Amino acid sequence: MNVHIMGICGSGMSALAGWYNSLGHNVTGCDGSPSEDKITSLGKLGIKVEEGHSSNHLIGIDRLVYSAAVPRENIEISSAITQGISIMRRSEALAELTISHELVSIAGAHGKTTTTSMAGWITQETGLNPTVFIGGNMDCWNGNYRPGGHLAIVESDEFDRTFLRLTPSHAAVTSFALEHLECYGSPEALEWAFQAFLESVLPGGTVIVPMEKPGLGYWAARLGRKVLTSGPGGDIDAKMGLYKGWGEKYRLFGYSGFLPAPGVHNVRNAQVAIALSMACGVSAKDAIKSLESWPGVSRRLEKIAEYNGTSIVSDYAHHPDEIAAALSSVKKLSSGPVTVVFQPHLPSRTSLLYREMGSALRIADKSYVLPIFHSREDPIPLVDSSLVCNAAKRSGADCVYIEMDQIEDVLKASTGGTLVFMGAGSIDSNIRRILKEVSQ
Repeated sequence: MNVHIMGICGSGMSALAGWYNSLGHNVTGCDGSPSEDKITSLGKLGIKVEEGHSSNHLIGIDRLVYSAAVPRENIEISSAITQGISIMRRSEALAELTISHELVSIAGAHGKTTTTSMAGWITQETGLNPTVFIGGNMDCWNGNYRPGGHLAIVESDEFDRTFLRLTPSHAAVTSFALEHLECYGSPEALEWAFQAFLESVLPGGTVIVPMEKPGLGYWAARLGRKVLTSGPGGDIDAKMGLYKGWGEKYRLFGYSGFLPAPGVHNVRNAQVAIALSMACGVSAKDAIKSLESWPGVSRRLEKIAEYNGTSIVSDYAHHPDEIAAALSSVKKLSSGPVTVVFQPHLPSRTSLLYREMGSALRIADKSYVLPIFHSREDPIPLVDSSLVCNAAKRSGADCVYIEMDQIEDVLKASTGGTLVFMGAGSIDSNIRRILKEVSQ
């Protein structure tokens, strides 16, 4: 089958491309703003990426798969409908690909990419040969998809109601927060969606919910699924040890472990991954041991360089809880001041959470706020980064608004400590390009 994927450079879409490719399909793709790293990684699979959209991309195509960020009136979608070409949203394609697998589905506002990679790593290292689909890059897997066998470890996003199309054997919600209300309309509807997702777990399956939101497992429990809580006082509760390096020591299910990533939030991710792996037949001892060699995910507190005696870190955090968790971890480990350059993601998220974003930035010694990265959304009147910056100042933060072309000045002015470039938009690609230029 000849498959064309629109928005192929997105994290979920590029993983879909890898999955289709591993099944022997001929895959092509296009993107409005293709990134060089995705063009390169997809090119290694023999997948050609075109910039922009054109009906010419459909010549010889049997199926068009499109991102939810692409409007239905797009020229390629309308042309495909006219030509009778099969079209599928990303969520439909993922559901079809997973239907024949033993599916472990991981959702949540924060931590799902890291938890998915950890569960994938554990099951790989213990010989289960998983198929892994994640929203972040793993260098060891040359991207965000690992071809494997019948067991599928899949990051399952609530955006566009994607996770409601899946039928997992086991499932976890790593955390719950008010995200993607543009899809659900209200906090109550969002909570219902998570409950429905967990209710879809097959008979005999295990369901894991955060201790802070045990009610998410209500309907799953009524159907007889095994429901476990994760977090302080829950069924899955790792006890932290003392460690001053880049990582954490902990104890869980009677075994001591070491995680090569800092932060209480990462230990919580790990305990969920361990419990899911146990549901798949891995022993607690082997799961905990396997995580000691976990290589980490790109942009999750990733050290990317040293510059002028400053550690440069890139992190994907864009929700206030994630911002606070990441900065707290860095603050604990940094030998000097912590500076953050933050790029807010989406006008809708910023309008809802700018106060909390500003408060979280207070953890850093110095913060800079960039313009909002709009991604799939149109601007909202009176919603801009000044909301975040002013909220940070009101909370006591030393915060300054800057434009993207000023981040090189921030980098060159750094003389020690840790400098974190944070956000889910274009900030990472920009700082990596600048670092490459200044090192030449």
